[in-house]
Amino acid sequence: NVVCGTLKDFLRSLKDPLIPNAMWKAVTEAAVKSVSDEFHAAVFFLPEKNLHSLKFVITHLQKVMNIPENKMSKDNLAKILGPTVVGYSSGDPSPLEMIGETVVLAKCM
Repeated sequence: NVVCGTLKDFLRSLKDPLIPNAMWKAVTEAAVKSVSDEFHAAVFFLPEKNLHSLKFVITHLQKVMNIPENKMSKDNLAKILGPTVVGYSSGDPSPLEMIGETVVLAKCM
């Protein structure tokens, strides 16, 4: 819990989420369509620091999923961390937007 909380605090402190607001639509649309080539192409154009950070976070989460003591499924991890890793479509989303975009964020993860 401490590591996850620290990671979320760090990600929230960033000016832009790892998926920058300007690229949010392209990345999320590709993820929702489940076309891996489009998704990988969209992610490839992330700023270098964002891309490396995203790779690190995803690699870490893959390791967490393989720990026998871990009680969270990959879907739960995606739902919990999606908002802080991917962000929302706007800087100040309404509660309805947040709920509606949860599925989109989880697919990106």
